[in-house]
Amino acid sequence: MPSWLYDDAYFEGQRVKKKYLEAYDGACLEDAIRGTPVRSDIGECYLIESSTDFSLSKIDRDNARNALMSNLRLLRGIGAGTEQKLRKAGYSDIESLLGHRRWHDEAKRFLSIVDSGDACRIQQELWHWLPKSHPLNLNITAFTEVERLVALDIETMGLFSRPIILFGAAFTSGDKIVTRQYLARDIDEEAAAISLFTALVENNPLVSYNGRAFDVPYINQRRWYYDLGGDIENVHFDMLPFARRFMKSKTPDARLTTIEKYLFGQERLDDVPGALVPEFYEEYLRTHNPGPLVPIVEHNRNDLVSLVRLFSKFCEDCNGGH
Repeated sequence: MPSWLYDDAYFEGQRVKKKYLEAYDGACLEDAIRGTPVRSDIGECYLIESSTDFSLSKIDRDNARNALMSNLRLLRGIGAGTEQKLRKAGYSDIESLLGHRRWHDEAKRFLSIVDSGDACRIQQELWHWLPKSHPLNLNITAFTEVERLVALDIETMGLFSRPIILFGAAFTSGDKIVTRQYLARDIDEEAAAISLFTALVENNPLVSYNGRAFDVPYINQRRWYYDLGGDIENVHFDMLPFARRFMKSKTPDARLTTIEKYLFGQERLDDVPGALVPEFYEEYLRTHNPGPLVPIVEHNRNDLVSLVRLFSKFCEDCNGGH
């Protein structure tokens, strides 16, 4: 049993594994999980697609710009005391400081960054002055093409330098959340899955849950392992810091399953803890019974859908930072 897993979660995981082994005894993968073999230049993996009805909320760009302009402390050198003095003198926003002898140049510099519309530049600028959990950071989403936004989540065989066996991506199309999951039916298919997955997320804004610290660095490490190119450095909105900030007085922890239950009333059945994914996958490899893969794929899909819903919810609540 993994040392970081509670006894109850471990024994529940064993129950789930046994249930699905029995349910799919003698079945083939295609019977257990509907999907399609797909090929890249370097090999083949298994693609699983699904969709869920959903309408994405987004922040209006003008509202986002106004929210950023209203915070004088986004300028280098302005703290709480200086801000108070400037407001008393009639300077209500950063644009008004263009008429101030001392702060003109800094206001002009900041305005050029915001008006460039470059979400990466704006994000890096805000991170100089604000914690990553600050609601103003959500306004950066207004400077992206939200329709191109891709939520990502991976399932791995361990915490460090072990294969990734499932790459999950979700995006909105019309009034639906579309999920695409690239499954390595064997460890040898990991490289093909990475190749196809990164082609999907390339140059798109990303949404994750602890993905800045875990998923993206992990994917980058595996890309280097297979000599598949440089790092993924897309503009990235990690929902975990926001969840910790917004939900800390409402939920006992910031796990995605806890947050989704509180916000959306969603409670998962037969969920596999992430710590048991390696054990489930190894059971599949050993027995050729696809049953243990079913809850892994469902767990990943649920994470992706909840992630898009959470992003939309936080953007809706933010409403331009006001």
